[in-house]
This record gives sequence, structure tokens and C-alpha cells, in this order.
Amino acid sequence: MGRLVDGRYQVRSRIARGGMATVYLATDTRLERPVALKVMHPHLADDATFVERFTREARSAARLSHPGVVAVFDQGAEGGAVYLAMEHVPGRTLRDVVAARGALPLREALGMAEAVLDALAVAHAAGLVHRDVKPENVLVGDDGRLRVADFGLARAASTTTGTAASTLIGTVGYLAPELVLHGTADARADVYAAGVVLFELLTGRAPFTGGVPAQIAFRHVQEDVPAPSSLRQDVPEDVDDLVRWATARDPERRPADAAELLTGLREVRGSLSDAELDHPAVLVDGASDGQTRRVSREHVLALAVGDELEAEVEELTRTRALQRVPAGATPAAPSAPGRAVSAPASPARRRRAAVAALVAALVLALAAAGTWAVLDGPLARVEVPQVLGVPQAEAEAALAARELDPTVREAYSDDVEAGRVVAASPRVGASVREDSAVTLTVSLGPQLFAVPAVTGATRAEAEAALAAASLAVGAVTEAHSEDVEAGRVVSQGTAAQEQVRGGTPVDLVVSLGRQPIPVPAVAGQPRERAERAVRDAGLVVGGVTAEASESVPEGSVVRSSPAGPLFRGEAVALVVSSGPPVVDVPRVVGQQLAPAQQALEAAGLVVRVERVLGGFFGTVRSQDPAGGQARKGSTVTLVIV
Repeated sequence: MGRLVDGRYQVRSRIARGGMATVYLATDTRLERPVALKVMHPHLADDATFVERFTREARSAARLSHPGVVAVFDQGAEGGAVYLAMEHVPGRTLRDVVAARGALPLREALGMAEAVLDALAVAHAAGLVHRDVKPENVLVGDDGRLRVADFGLARAASTTTGTAASTLIGTVGYLAPELVLHGTADARADVYAAGVVLFELLTGRAPFTGGVPAQIAFRHVQEDVPAPSSLRQDVPEDVDDLVRWATARDPERRPADAAELLTGLREVRGSLSDAELDHPAVLVDGASDGQTRRVSREHVLALAVGDELEAEVEELTRTRALQRVPAGATPAAPSAPGRAVSAPASPARRRRAAVAALVAALVLALAAAGTWAVLDGPLARVEVPQVLGVPQAEAEAALAARELDPTVREAYSDDVEAGRVVAASPRVGASVREDSAVTLTVSLGPQLFAVPAVTGATRAEAEAALAAASLAVGAVTEAHSEDVEAGRVVSQGTAAQEQVRGGTPVDLVVSLGRQPIPVPAVAGQPRERAERAVRDAGLVVGGVTAEASESVPEGSVVRSSPAGPLFRGEAVALVVSSGPPVVDVPRVVGQQLAPAQQALEAAGLVVRVERVLGGFFGTVRSQDPAGGQARKGSTVTLVIV
């Protein structure tokens, strides 16, 4: 606790510990946001092969951008600690939900499975396989959204142990048979695990439990996952079929990827009524892993009607036969044709015969009524026609042609064009009574969300606003800005209030603050050129002072200040040379040449000698200039006689 990892992530507290890593709550001190820091266990971090593959898988996972996927922000290693910085999702895991609530209503279970499959579908489309789908890796945020975590980590771990199964002991309940047998996996292994998760959401328990992990793993190889209805009475047959399809032991019999299973799930859910979707779970007393035989409601009704008619006819036949045999006698064999002779009927026998005839007539009437009811009457059945993907008007006409009563509800769909049928309840092909109501779910097209205005917000605020609007964060680039302080959004790639599909990534440009400008080197340059260079750099000339200089020509810059980088619009001061300094010229007329020359040179002047008549006496007769002041380095001419 308290450690600063890689000079950036301040560890605050421990969240969880698993078979591969410990997860901590940390603060990204650079961006001032909370992150989940997943630190691999030392035995994995010491394996160079694991570290290399972990790095590669983490980079692949970081490319995923979807509201249902836990975002990967960063990856690195420091001091023997290999870590992954991920989006922090306050909430709990799907395992916690199942442990607390058990079997969920169909609507909730199918909705949670849909969220998981939606995230997996994006990964599969990008060529990524999760390999460790389980309730512990599905986070349920406080906002109610589900997010799938740990993409690629199982694949990285398999380099150390040979298979993910040998490392991820807690995962054996979700391993596809091919992973157990061969250690190989593709998208269909994720589909299998998602099917097991759906079974658990529906029943509140895993399909195979008890025994050591190896026994559980090989039950997946040797046994089919049982139908959820073997543990829960209210599970419809279509949902059983969906789980069987996802968890087929042969990968070739499963959906090719999560997108295909997701489509099937949505079709099944659309075929169920609100009463079925929201009904509380009804568990089977003493249910085991064995499957129970289930028949449709329509088949049960047909069997019941047929059995009642058959039993009634059989009972009437038996009664009539007994009425013909006197007490204590046995029925006689039928006589040969033409030889039967009947005794005159007694009143009692005539009454019995009349009753029997009446009953027989009643049976025939009932049979005729039953036949009419089944073929043309209230029990007549028709098949729901194919209406999926059909325009609403055509679908309603097709139902009306079969004496079915269409009702319409609308729903958003990313896959079906607006105005066309997404689902039918009862489902297409179902046998239903004539005049039954069939609910058509008609597409409103993709659900669109308004892009929030995030310009000027902090990066964390912008990410939260996009997530709340069901959108994703796209590419984030950093740039200097003179107007927006560091850490805030300068611009967004998609305009505010534009309507886009859920999950659409929105690119952000985040400010690095004002850009430092180096002060141009202008020493020795003429003043005008120096001032122009300062202005061209985005700075201003703050002041100009003069200073005598023996080395810098008059009018050129001696120096500038300050020397360090400045921000745009800040001032640079210039010191400009006024030329060499001015000195007093000594008067040396009448002096001998040597001391006169020495005095002038000591004052910083240059002596030029002119001799008259050979300068026999060596005396200074005159000088030019004769006195006053002159610039240092000026020439003084001496006339010597």
C-alpha cells in the first residue's frame, strides 16, 4: 500500500486476489483518475516468455473499444512487478450476483448473457479470443452496466503451463471440451463458456459440481450440459435449445462465434411473452444433472384431448358389452352370420339399450364436435408463418391470411432495417390456435444517442459523460493549447448533439497546456533583425536599453533576457550596444614622445606619430585631438620636433 508504481500509479488498497494476479485500487497521478492495477504473481513475472506474451496480449486487448469491455489503459513492468492498468469499475462481479440471488428471471438472465455476448462479439470480430469467460470476469458496475475483463490473460498464462486449464484452477467449470483435451481454443470456446454462464444465470448453479477440478473438467468432455429445465420448471423449450446449441461438445455443432449466438439469443427472447420473461424462477424439487423430457404446451393439449376421447369410447364399449352378459355368465362367442336369433327384449333391457344408444350417439356427437374443433373450430391450429425481416405491413397480412391476430410492438435493432420484423411471439413455425394473437416486434432501426459536449471538461469527466451516453472513448491525442488548461479536452472528433449508434467511439484531443517557446538567440544581431526574430517566435520585445561595448558593434544586440523558455505573448528584454565607451584625451603637448605616448595608450587611445625635421628634439609640438573626450580606441596624432 502507498507504493508509487512506475513513477505514476499510487497504490491505495487491495481489491481482489486471483490465480494469476492481485488487483489493487490505484490513482493515476498523471491523469488524476482511479484505475484498477492488476499485478501479476511473481512466479509469472519471472518467466520471460510469459512477460513477452503478456505484453503482446495486453496491447491487443487495449485496441478493443466497447462499452461492454473493461478498457486497458497501460501496461508495464517495474522492479519485478508486471502490471496492467485498467478501467476501475465500482461494483461487483457476476459471481457475486449469482451467489446473492440464485436463479434469475428469464428477462434478466438473457439480458446479462446478451451484454456478455455483445462484448465477446466485438473481440471475436477483431480476432481476439478471451479463453477465460466466467462470472468472475464479468463486472457489474454500480451503474448497472456489465463489462467483460481480462481479455488475453489466459492465453498469456498458457505459455507458462502449457494450457490455460492447468493454471486457472477456478475456471474448470467453464472449459470447453477441446481446451481440456488439446489445450487449443478459438471463438467457439468462448461461446461454450458463455453458454455455461447462461445456464448458471438460469439455474443459480453450475452444470457440473463436486469432486476435484480434474473430474469437473472431464465431465465437460464426457457429458452434455443438462437442459436448464431439468433444474427449473419455467424454462421454455427454446431457451433449453439455446443452451444446448452453445454448449455442444463438438465445436462444429456450436455457433461459429459470439455474434451468431447473440443473434440466436435475441430471436429466442423476442419469441417469449412478457409473462414468461418476468416470471420468478420455479426450481425443480430434487433436480439432478439428468435431463427431463419436455414437450410443448400444444402437444400436451393435443394428447389430453385425444386420451379423453379414447378413454370415453373404451369405457362405453366395455359398459355395453357387460350389459349384454347376465350376472355370473361369461360372454358368448359371436354366432355365425345369419344364425343369430334374438329373444324379445324386456322393458329393462329396452331401457338399457336406449341409454346405450343415447350414450353412443353422444359419443359420436362429441367425436364429431372434437373433429370440428380441431380442424375448423376453436382448437384448429395453424403455423406461424415466416415473418422475420419482412416489412410490417406484409407480416401483418401474412398473419391475417392464417386467421391470426397481429399485435405490434417496437424495439431498437442494430441489425434489422427500420420498419421490418425483428422477432415474433410465438416464434416462427410454432403451432398455435387460429385467432391467436401473434406479437410482432418491429425494428425502429439502431438506437441513436446524442453525443455529449465534453470540450473543456477534464479527461475523466469526458470519459464518464461518454459512458453515460452509451458511447465509447476513441483515440485520445494530446496537444498544446493556449486557451485550455492541461488535462482538459480541447476538441472532440464527433460534434456535440450528433446522433450516433451506441458504442460509437468519440475521439478526444486533450490539452497539454500552453506550449513553451524557446527564446531566440539574437546576440550580435542588428537591433531590427533581433526584434523581428523575437516577434516571429510569438514573443514581444519588452524593452531596449543601451550599453557601451568594445566587442559588439554599435546598434547590435549585446544580450537578451530571460534566457529560458517563455509562453506565447511574454516579453524579451534587449540590451543594444552604443559602441565603445568614451574616455578623456590627456594633453601631452610639450612632453617628450615616450611619456606622451604612454599616457595616451593608457587611456585606451591609439597614437600616430608625425616627425618634423626628423623630430630631432623628440618633443610633442601638437596633438589632434588636443583634449576633451573621444571613443576608446580612437587615434590621437602627435607632431614631434
